[in-house]
Amino acid sequence: MAPYDPYIAYKDLTVDLRAHRVRRAGCELCLTPREFALLAVLVTHCDKALSRSQLLEAAWGYAFIGESRTVDVHINRLRRKLGLENDIQTVYKVGYRLNSAS
Repeated sequence: MAPYDPYIAYKDLTVDLRAHRVRRAGCELCLTPREFALLAVLVTHCDKALSRSQLLEAAWGYAFIGESRTVDVHINRLRRKLGLENDIQTVYKVGYRLNSAS
């Protein structure tokens, strides 16, 4: 079994899954715990469309039946804070997807 690497690079971001830190060009960016959890799910599932319920369950550990705008709000905050407006894509009638770094 390969050793666990807690660092994930995405474009100019480095996500440290163990320390719950995000850095851009060596500078730490401030994310709330929920924003970080959502980002961690997105970067570990690049190019995979995830529903709002899947994101809620994976990021925050609970399932939600119905429509929740909590995920939408946090996605929009991540897009702005990290400059990922074009990278975190809305998938119509599904949810969201983080496109792989090109």
